[in-house]
Amino acid sequence: MNRQRLIIVGAGAHGAEVYGYVQDLVGRGWVGEFLGYLDDDPAPQCRQTGVIGHLGAFLDRPQEFFQDLCYLTAMGNNGTRRHVVATLQGVYGDQMTPWTLVHPTSYLGLEVEIGPGTCLAPNAIVTCRTRIGKHCILNVKASVSHDCTIGDFVNLNPGVTVCGNVTIGDDAYIGAGATIIDKVSIGAGAIVGAGAVVIHDVSPHVTVVGVPARIVKQNLVTV
Repeated sequence: MNRQRLIIVGAGAHGAEVYGYVQDLVGRGWVGEFLGYLDDDPAPQCRQTGVIGHLGAFLDRPQEFFQDLCYLTAMGNNGTRRHVVATLQGVYGDQMTPWTLVHPTSYLGLEVEIGPGTCLAPNAIVTCRTRIGKHCILNVKASVSHDCTIGDFVNLNPGVTVCGNVTIGDDAYIGAGATIIDKVSIGAGAIVGAGAVVIHDVSPHVTVVGVPARIVKQNLVTV
């Protein structure tokens, strides 16, 4: 098996966090190679060295360069993350493979499926019989219980608690410390405010806040 070569896409604050997670994996025996960052921002925030260039920086590389090359996005905004993934696929096709990061302090139980491009941060928990989609973020101490289905490009912020038998649609954003009680459905593109407690189903593309959570806004739907 060849050695994985990793690019972090996004050189902002979350990119710095992801870099730290990669170093934790190295400390636990991961033998891949971190090549650097891609970022379209001409003045990225990340203080680590190794910003290679913009998203199209590899267009002039030979086919051999892409062998075992993988990437992980590092931006919290779901729409931005989706756009970046689509851009990379449009530019490079399947030459770059989305990489799944599971931090060594996170916990995965039985019958858990984690989609490509998803990041499980320190102390994230997924108990059992649960599917996590593609290009998701389960941030620090986010917890997902049994028999849940989490869609693609979902962001569970630090300290989120998702109880059992919950469904969360694509592109949903769950704010820090929010709680989703069991058997609730969160619609695609919904936003749950920080610290909210969701006890009823949430429609797609709305923002809910409070305890218990109530709708305060209809979100703009982008194509």
